[in-house]
Amino acid sequence: MVNTALRLIIIDDSLNEAESIVSLLKNAGIAVRMQYVESMDDLTETLAPQSHDLIFCNIVSLDPMLAQVLQTAKKVDSDISVIATHNEEDHEFRAEALTAGARDLIVKNSPAHFEMVTKREVEYVALKRRFKNCNNSLRESEKRCHTLLDSSRDAITYIHEGMHLYANQVYLDTFGFPNLEEIEGTPIMDMVIESDHEQLKKYIRMYSKGESRTRALEVTGLRPNGKKFRAQMEFSPASIELEPCTQIIIRDQSLNKELEKKLKFLSKKDVHTGLFNRQYFMEILEDTVKLAYEDRNSRSLLFIEPDNIKFIKETLGISGVDAVLSDIADILRDILGEHSTLARFSDTAFTVISDIHDTNELMSLADKIRASVEAHISEVDGQSITFTCSIGVAQFNGSEKNAHEVVSHADLACELAHDEKGNCVHLHNPIADEKASRERDIHWSKTIEHALNHNLFSLAYQPIASLHGDTSEKYEILLRMVNEHDEPVSPGKFFPAAEEHGMSIAVDRWVIVHSLKVLRERILSGKDTMLFIKLSKDTMTDKNMLGWITEVIKKAKVDPRKIVFEAHEQSINNILRQAKDLIDGLRAIKCGFCLEHFGTGDNSIQIIKHINANFIKIDGSFMRNLGSNQENQAMVKSMTELAQSKKAATIAEFVEDASSLAVLWQCGVNYIQGNFLQQPQDIMDYDFEGDEDDEI
Repeated sequence: MVNTALRLIIIDDSLNEAESIVSLLKNAGIAVRMQYVESMDDLTETLAPQSHDLIFCNIVSLDPMLAQVLQTAKKVDSDISVIATHNEEDHEFRAEALTAGARDLIVKNSPAHFEMVTKREVEYVALKRRFKNCNNSLRESEKRCHTLLDSSRDAITYIHEGMHLYANQVYLDTFGFPNLEEIEGTPIMDMVIESDHEQLKKYIRMYSKGESRTRALEVTGLRPNGKKFRAQMEFSPASIELEPCTQIIIRDQSLNKELEKKLKFLSKKDVHTGLFNRQYFMEILEDTVKLAYEDRNSRSLLFIEPDNIKFIKETLGISGVDAVLSDIADILRDILGEHSTLARFSDTAFTVISDIHDTNELMSLADKIRASVEAHISEVDGQSITFTCSIGVAQFNGSEKNAHEVVSHADLACELAHDEKGNCVHLHNPIADEKASRERDIHWSKTIEHALNHNLFSLAYQPIASLHGDTSEKYEILLRMVNEHDEPVSPGKFFPAAEEHGMSIAVDRWVIVHSLKVLRERILSGKDTMLFIKLSKDTMTDKNMLGWITEVIKKAKVDPRKIVFEAHEQSINNILRQAKDLIDGLRAIKCGFCLEHFGTGDNSIQIIKHINANFIKIDGSFMRNLGSNQENQAMVKSMTELAQSKKAATIAEFVEDASSLAVLWQCGVNYIQGNFLQQPQDIMDYDFEGDEDDEI
């Protein structure tokens, strides 16, 4: 069945004939928005790209004739389907219509055939348009990849059978090539000294066959002026225009010390805007909240977010969004100065810590930022675009629990500013905003119900990788949602409302059903995949849940040993008995269980004594500065030893940097998870075997 109204153009002898076609389709359960066309001029005025889905044209029509209709449709919207119609079956007319380029000829006195062809063509048009959108996205992604490569400070090249296919500007400069054309087809051997040729040739041959034990090779590079330098070549599989090739990154080892300093600096920065990243900003904010408590002086947090980012993305693509965000970052720097505490807090949000105590002065500053953004004109690929922003302001004096509470207040204030049609500043008022917060929760509950009823949820996957050579696939299931406007909604916004309004069980069940469907598909494709599926507190106390899970696993025909359910330690703390009963039941049907965010509660040791867990996820707060924080290292080691005593494997979550890996390995942690490994994605494409032989 067609889910939305069919946008239809009908060209026929009379309006009565056209209305009879509409009546036939409506009787078949197809909603129709029809436009009757009487002439070629009408068709030219009516038809626009993606304005309609189908054209029905009577094959004996003279103005316009079928051939004219086909020619015009192809010129204006190549995706639209043109179907010839006739009053009765005629093989000569059918052959004529198909030869001319019509998708089919359907007979008005055959309702069943009419209905089936119509539905088929609607699906065909939708598929063509989705395919075109995918192609556009692919081209834009490739363009962005080339931009990233060209902006990289590393020398990067792509080779096939030892010959250069592509190289970024740093690579060209390193080896003295004036442009890309000069290096295409040049052997990679020419980039190293002659005595290393045999070694490099042998390595490439082994790498192409999958026989190499490492992904890096130490060589001596040769610059165009004859100077030599020690270099490390890092190899990884890649593709250009869907053809397999090998990516090589050349790292000048003589610059290691300088690079280490830069990398340490960049670890605190958002690469695109140059502002602090979220992780480092939260560390600063946490310290600022403590300082506010100690000196009793208030500070403020500004939460800034563009209003019309969806329009910008639809109009100018990802590059347009990047340009706008860069411009906002520049505006903030110009107003607040280079030494202010500014951050790109999320994909589209910025945060600012201010020491201004006076509320009027603070609001004046926020409004100055708002007005500057409104007055700014961005240039993207020759196009000018303007935009506005909403700003939430939250003052804090140390009475807040932590930095997250301050961010929550500022985020709510920003959301209320958006609700006021944007382009404004909202100061958080604990009393007044509480009512708005309740109204927001009601809104979210309706939004969640709509998402459940209209399948607006989707799954994302984040890999869990072994530190000790286990190459089996493990992914945590994460939930994503879009609203009725197809805008992404953060789980941090919709899930608390789902829990408060008793909808978390329904959401959990949706996730479980769809996760099992995905797992079944992975099994059928020959993948050995284990999925980690989160359970909410309400689900843990639902007496019917174990029986329901048992049935859906049987129905899905999947191995329960490939399913690991997980729950937050703090959720379990107050429902220990009910949780234990459910977990024991899940273990009885061969499912696994993971206790996540371990170490954050007051009764962590007691919980692990009662809960029979296969996996223990060490909370991400212990990963902060793990490489240098001896207290966190001691805690991680202690929790790992405790898990080992319970025969449970350990997972370090929210791992964000390479410096933590050696510490985690030394502590005996089994697995890692975090954006350092891979950010959550809508496909499972992590290479669990690619790094198995690399040293920590």
